[in-house]
Order: sequence, then structure tokens, then C-alpha cells
Amino acid sequence: MLCTKCKQEIPDISAYCMFCGKKQVATARVTKKSHNPNGTGTVYKRGSTWTAQLRIKRGGVITSRTKGGFATKAEAINYLPQLRLAENGGTKAHTVAEIFQLVQQSKKWLEITPDKRSHYMTAYRRMEPIYDRDVASLRYSELQNLVDGIDGAFYPKRDVKTILQKVVDMAVREEVCPSSKADVIRCIELPSKPLTSKDARTPEEMQAMWDDWNTTHDLITGYALIMAYTGMRTGELFAQDVAKVDPAGQVIVGGIKTEAGKDREIPVADAVVPVLKAVLPKARYGLVAYDENTYYANWAQMIQRTGIRPLGSYCQRHTCYTRLQEIVPAVSAVVINSIIGHSNSKLEKTYGHISLAVKLDAVNSMKLLP
Repeated sequence: MLCTKCKQEIPDISAYCMFCGKKQVATARVTKKSHNPNGTGTVYKRGSTWTAQLRIKRGGVITSRTKGGFATKAEAINYLPQLRLAENGGTKAHTVAEIFQLVQQSKKWLEITPDKRSHYMTAYRRMEPIYDRDVASLRYSELQNLVDGIDGAFYPKRDVKTILQKVVDMAVREEVCPSSKADVIRCIELPSKPLTSKDARTPEEMQAMWDDWNTTHDLITGYALIMAYTGMRTGELFAQDVAKVDPAGQVIVGGIKTEAGKDREIPVADAVVPVLKAVLPKARYGLVAYDENTYYANWAQMIQRTGIRPLGSYCQRHTCYTRLQEIVPAVSAVVINSIIGHSNSKLEKTYGHISLAVKLDAVNSMKLLP
């Protein structure tokens, strides 16, 4: 604090100024209140403790409910729903977890593809710190901090923002949250969208991945190599039934998303058979050893370690597709579609089933390295 006479900086607990000797008059220090949208409450620090306050305007008269003595700001924020509960005559607060259950029962949610729902459920699990929060009490700063703290680049953070928007929109429709809260969610900032994940890896980048695998045997690099040589999606790795993975026969029976993509015979190129054998015993989440949060965190570390471009893991699948396209007409479009899981009904009627041997010849012909 500043001395009341000479204006020199002195310790807050000083009774007298060390410079001029002036006796100091102790004053309570009150920090600026942190404001939420109208009707949701606010918290502020008074002395060494925090206070929760709810102010409601009815008929031109402002009433206030307060509760002090909280050791931390978080405790005061978490008490706000109870103040609203008392103000509403015991009306129950509506938590994020409760509203998300309504989201899951909605028609729009049920129309989402299983693959996309899986991604959204992963995003929801990242929101665990706010499961018990009343939706109406959520504040921009804490939600921005939640999103910023998520491992991974653009897409995991975007999915969390999407779920937050779905929860708030449902709460608004149920009339348990002010409509202005939707604007709060829209204000959440995301990192810049990375280079399109449909960019293919260069031969030099693939070599860097192989060098990393040979040096570290890091599982995340193994998954990247498998996707680049098989054309599998990230979601397909997580959904894979390991009983249908046969390294010796160089085939994986799996796939998701489209009719052409489901339960297809995916050829395993000669080069990645040893990689597949190495990762298979550690599979817990489909073909992956850990959950999606850890997967994306490790992906970011692998990107940094190898120095390759910060593309999403989907680019590995596009790398396979691009390299197969480069050897057309030696490999036909129908063969490529059968490997990748794309549908072309006209070609399928003409050529019918493509054998595993033909697919293996195709993936073994790809030029992925310099």
C-alpha cells in the first residue's frame, strides 16, 4: 500500500510508514466485484474471504441475498446456485449433467451418427469439472479457461464448445437459463484451425515418423503409421474389434461411418505388420492403448518431437488415399474405394468384390517414403 502522507510504497500490514513515520489508518480492501449476467449472481472478495451475492429486481425493488466467509473464489461461485434456490422458493437448480441428459434424449442427438456421438461423448467427459454446476451460473471466463486447458489443437476444443452450446440451448428451451447465456458460449474463442487435415504427409514427413518409431517405439507414432498405410480413420482405430485384427494374415476387418466403410477387409501393408504386432497387445480402447484425451495429447507431443506439420490425425488416412491415387491406373478406383471404404455403386456393380490379395498389392505399391 501507499503511505497516506509521503505516498511511498510500504507493506500492507505497516502501522507506521518506514520513511516518514506517519501512522497509517487501516482500511478494508475490497476487490472489484466479478459480474455475471443479470439474475445469476456475483462473487467478490472482502478482506481475506470471498462472498457470494444474488441481486434480484422485482417490481422496481432490488433485493439481495449474500453468503460470505468462503476461503476461495471457486467455493463462492459454487454456492451461487444455492442462493438462487432459496430465492426461487426451493426451485431446483439445473446442472450441466442434468441438462446434458435431456440433450441425449433429443431427436437431434439421436440423428447424429454413432461416430460423431462418440466424439461428442469424449468432449463431454472433458467437461467433468462443471458437471455439477447450475447452467445458469456458468461464466465466460471459467468456460474459456476450461476450453483453453484441453489437450490437443483445434478439434477437441471445438467439440467441447459444441457440447456447451447444446447444453445451454437446451436449458434455454427448458426455460431454466437466460437466453443471454447462449451468447456467452458463442464468445468462447478457439485456436486457429490447423492446416486442413486432408493434406497428405510428404515422403519426408513419413520418414520422420518412421525414424521416430524406430527410436522411441511410441504407440502414437505406431497408430499414425498404421493409418497412413491402411487408410483407417481415427474413429475406426477406437472402434476396432481386436478379435478381427490378424497381423499374420495382413488384414483388419472393421470400419465405421458408411455402408461401404463398415466391416470391410482392410489390407495391412508389409511395412506396418511389425508395427501392428507391437501395438496390438496393448489395445484397450479398440486398437488404442489409451483414451482419446491421452491420444490427442500424445499426438501433439509426437508432432513437436518429429518436427512435422501440425495436421490432425485424419491426414494419415488422406495420405494413404493420395498415394494410392498416384499409382492409378495400375490400381483402379474401385480397388482404392474398397480399401478406403468409399462407396461408388456404379463401379461396385461392374467389378464386384475385390480380393484381399489385390488390395495388398495396392498398398504395398504405394510410395510413401523418399
